[in-house]
Amino acid sequence: MDGADTGIVQPSVTSRLTGKLRARQTPQVRTPGVQSPSLYERPGYRTLLGRVRDNVRLYIRKQLELPRQEIAEIVRANLRAAMWFGVALACVLCTLVALTVFIIALVSLVLPFWAAALVVLLLFVALAALTGYIGYKKLELRGPTRTINSLKETMRWAKARLLGRSAS
Repeated sequence: MDGADTGIVQPSVTSRLTGKLRARQTPQVRTPGVQSPSLYERPGYRTLLGRVRDNVRLYIRKQLELPRQEIAEIVRANLRAAMWFGVALACVLCTLVALTVFIIALVSLVLPFWAAALVVLLLFVALAALTGYIGYKKLELRGPTRTINSLKETMRWAKARLLGRSAS
C-alpha cells in the first residue's frame, strides 16, 4: 500500500540542487462523519408523502387536543355553579317532602299541622329559588371559542392555498 491511500507524507522527491529529500504531500479527500443531502437534491415522493402524513397526524392530534383542554377549563370554571345547582336540587326535594306533608295535613283537617307544613313549604321554595338564582348567575355559558377560531383560521388558510393566494 502506498502513501496515496493513507494520506501520509512521503519522502519521495529529491531536490536536484541540494540533493536533500523533500517531502511531497499527497492530497486526501475526507468525507464528513454525517452524510447530509445536498441542498440541490430534491427528496423523493415517498419522503415528501411521509412528511405530509406526519404533519397531518400532528395537526389532527393538536386540533383534537385543543377542544379537550378548553372543555376541561369550562367544566372547572362551572364547578361552583354546579354545586349551587346541587343545593337547589336538595331544596327542591325538601320542597316535595313539605308538599307531601302539606297535602297530608289538608286531608287530616288538623289546622295547626297543615299551617306548619305550609310555612315549611314556603320556606323551602324561597330557599330553592335563592340557591337556584345564585347558581344561574355563576354559570358561564360559552362554547369552545379558541377551537372555533382555530378552525375558522384553518379554513381561511386552506381556501387561500387552494385558490393560489398568499396565506399571510
